[in-house]
Amino acid sequence: MAIFVNLQHPGLKVAKKPLIELVQRILVQERKRGVFSITLTEDRWIRRLNRIYRCRDQFTDVLAFSIGVTGEHLWGDIYINLDAAQRQALTYGHSFVFEVRLLVTHGILHLCGFDDSTPEEQRAMEDRAYNYLT
Repeated sequence: MAIFVNLQHPGLKVAKKPLIELVQRILVQERKRGVFSITLTEDRWIRRLNRIYRCRDQFTDVLAFSIGVTGEHLWGDIYINLDAAQRQALTYGHSFVFEVRLLVTHGILHLCGFDDSTPEEQRAMEDRAYNYLT
């Protein structure tokens, strides 16, 4: 299992090691293995990715892209918008670090095959994410 964290935000910093440990713990519990890249970026960059790959010209907080499956290994990229994480942490009344961890968890759950297309799936995925964070 390999997890790479790339910090590409000009002003906000996040410790990489706790994010790697979180993803490792999730993958073990979900019985998955893989190679993942997590990029911590900003509004401008994630809006560009959202426009190119999802045809949505707007900001978002997290994007997860499955690159594929090789044998038992999942391959994927997760992009976390640190600007959105900072705003959402204020809105929801928790720390910036908690919000980043929540977004990483959300992204990795998508790559593990979970969906949030319906209200029921959204609730189930949110419950699962919070279980990993508490």
